[in-house]
Amino acid sequence: MPGIWETDAEWRRLKRELTAWRVHRAAGDPDGQHRSQLEGCVTLIDGALDELHAPIAALTTADPRLAEHCRTHDRRLVWLRRVWQFFRDRFDQRDDAGLAPTLGAADEVVWSCHRAAFATPALGMVASSGPPPLPYVEPQLTPEVFPHGLVPGDLRRDVDATFLRTWLQALPFAIVRLPASCVTAPWWLVHLGHEVGHVIDHQCLGYQARVAIVDDLALDEPSADEWRRWSVETFADAYAILTFGGWALWALARAEARDDAAMLTPRDAYPSPAVRLLVMAHACQTLGVSIAAAQPIVDRCQALVEGDPTQVTRLRAGTRVVDALLATPVNKQTWRARTAHDPGRWSSQNLRAWVKRLPGRPAAVAGRARREWAREVLAAGVLRRWRAETDATFDGDALAADLHAWLPAVRETGARSLATTGVAHSTPQTLGAPKPSGEGGTLAQLLITAEPLG
Repeated sequence: MPGIWETDAEWRRLKRELTAWRVHRAAGDPDGQHRSQLEGCVTLIDGALDELHAPIAALTTADPRLAEHCRTHDRRLVWLRRVWQFFRDRFDQRDDAGLAPTLGAADEVVWSCHRAAFATPALGMVASSGPPPLPYVEPQLTPEVFPHGLVPGDLRRDVDATFLRTWLQALPFAIVRLPASCVTAPWWLVHLGHEVGHVIDHQCLGYQARVAIVDDLALDEPSADEWRRWSVETFADAYAILTFGGWALWALARAEARDDAAMLTPRDAYPSPAVRLLVMAHACQTLGVSIAAAQPIVDRCQALVEGDPTQVTRLRAGTRVVDALLATPVNKQTWRARTAHDPGRWSSQNLRAWVKRLPGRPAAVAGRARREWAREVLAAGVLRRWRAETDATFDGDALAADLHAWLPAVRETGARSLATTGVAHSTPQTLGAPKPSGEGGTLAQLLITAEPLG
């Protein structure tokens, strides 16, 4: 039978387990690699717990509906535990020896891609961005990001309470799903440029701004309607070019390879693969980035599109859209300026030094690591994979081991704190008690509304 003691004991158990988990995660992260995400998660759950305790403490045995009320409080705690479990499972993958190397590499790539939009060294400007996205591995075929506004599938399937459908429109930080294949082929982490682009879109641009950019082009209504819908992926594609140059285009070309008919078939969120790749190739040319690695597939796409007037119209509109997205200032800066875009960084000649160094398997890198190095190292790995198309001696296991060793080794030093200012702290900070959370209070109120007392 439900009772006051049992309900309060369950509250105390969840509180105790959350505290112990926080201590465990912090102890395994002395440099503060995931401090901002950890604190965001703990602050959220702990804040909700505190809000939920007051009505539990107010229960009395004199209440004739005590058992019913205790069951209601128990359900609220179950929902809250499931939200915490969702985040805990993704953090705790870093304790898995088989996944840890890939997640350590992905953490650096995500950090480098994410911070690129919030620090402009050439202009001496920094901006607050909050916690970076948290990557995790799942047995799926493609990567996917879940920023604010997107509800991860397992929570959407497993939990049907109204509060989750409402509150999970605003996760405390974005999470990025990596396909399991990245464990054996980490060079495909290059697709993180696109996935992080979705996070940047949410934080800096958003649906209304993108639609306004498309509308300002005065396209015919059918084209405008299509590109309003496709602009979210087009922006993410453009951001991938900004963060990885033409190697993002080559990687996408490999992912989009299909027969001729499928290459001309549009999807709901994307134009046809041929148009998508040609729009990305145009973005590369606009940004001064070489498309040499992807030139054969670009030529094939061009030939396919030229034979279809509808595809030609879509391509013309798409090139205008991507140019407008790249050129429209956000907070008085174009994306080229915000990311300090340097097309020469992604040339084969510039990456040659990293290609030569990769087999060295460093334990550490001398000197202060730069934020761009993780992306350069990964691009060098993609370059090696591209060369494997004509190199019968390619050793994928060796390249995977090289990337798993090098990417964590070039990490930008210091803790990535909750109060992000664009510069990582030079020394770890003391981990104190979680701060009160407005989001935690909001989550608790949604729980209370979804599971009201009768």
